[in-house]
Amino acid sequence: MSTPIKLRHARLDDASQICDINRSHVERWYRKIDAEQYEVPYGSLSLSERWGFGGPWMSTETCSIHLNNLLLKRQLPIVAQKGEDLVGEMELFLGKEDAAIGNNLHIGLLYIRKGYTGQGIGHALVDKAFKLAAEHGCDTVTVASSQANEAFYEKCGFERSGTMVEVEAKTQPYDVDIKPLKAPMNVQSFARGKAMVIGRYQSSAFHIFELQDAYAVPEFLNSRRDTVFANICGYPSMLAFIKYDMMPQRAEVYAWTGGADTQDVISAALSLLYNDHVGYATLLLVKEDYDVMADRADAAIKGSRISLIHKVKL
Repeated sequence: MSTPIKLRHARLDDASQICDINRSHVERWYRKIDAEQYEVPYGSLSLSERWGFGGPWMSTETCSIHLNNLLLKRQLPIVAQKGEDLVGEMELFLGKEDAAIGNNLHIGLLYIRKGYTGQGIGHALVDKAFKLAAEHGCDTVTVASSQANEAFYEKCGFERSGTMVEVEAKTQPYDVDIKPLKAPMNVQSFARGKAMVIGRYQSSAFHIFELQDAYAVPEFLNSRRDTVFANICGYPSMLAFIKYDMMPQRAEVYAWTGGADTQDVISAALSLLYNDHVGYATLLLVKEDYDVMADRADAAIKGSRISLIHKVKL
C-alpha cells in the first residue's frame, strides 16, 4: 500500500527539505570562470554561486531566511509530505488589487521533487490553493507560467489573463505632475486595492514581499532599492526601483497607482530615473500599454511573459 500524500502549512524547520526539492531539478553544478563552465561539487560553491542556479531555494541558509520572512508576513507556504519526506512545495500570497483582480491568492512557486512528478501532487497542491482562496474570500487565483507549464495549469482550471511584454526604455524627462507624498507606515496597506500597472508578472502581494526581502549576498549588495511615494497627476502612487551598479546604470521598475493613467505613471518613472542619472529602465507592461508608449519613447520589447487566472466560485 503506497504512503498517502499529506498537505500542510510549512514550518521553519522544513527549510532544508524545501531546499532539496528545488535543488533536485538542477542537472549539474558548475562554476563560471570567464566564459567557461567547470563542473564542481555542490559543497564547493559559495552561497552566491548557488544563488545563481535558482535564487534563495538553492541553499539552506538563504532558504531559511526566505521561509522565515514568508511566515512573518503571514503568507502561506504549503508542503506535500510523503512519510518523512517532503516531495512538493507551494508558496501562496494573499492580497487585494484593483477591481479586475479583486481579493487575490497568487501561486508564487510550485515545485515537485524530481522523481515524484506525474503522481498528481501538483494537482493536489493547486486544489489546496483553490480551497484556501475560497476560505479567505478571494475573487481570483493567479499564477505566472512558462509556456512549458501552461497546459498543466489550464487542466487545473486556469485561463490566460493576458500577455505581458518586457520593455527596455531609455530614460528621459517628461512633463508630468509629480508631487511627493510622506512615506506610509505600512507599504502593504498603501498598495492594497491599487492597480499594479508596471512590473506585475506575479501579483501585487508577491512583488511587495520580494521588494522587501533581503539577503547578504552580492546579488543584493550590488543593487539599490528605492521606493517613491507621490501623487501622480493627483492620484496616490508608489514607484519602486531596483537599481544596478553597471554602466550605463539600469533599473527595474514596479508601480502601483490609485487612479493615475498608466502612461503618466510610466512618464513619472522614466523622469525620476533620468533625474537620478539612471540611463535605462526595464518595465513589464500590458502589451496595449506598450503600444501607446512606443509612439513617444525610445523603447523596445525584449521578451514576453504569460499570466493565468482562475475565478473563484464562492
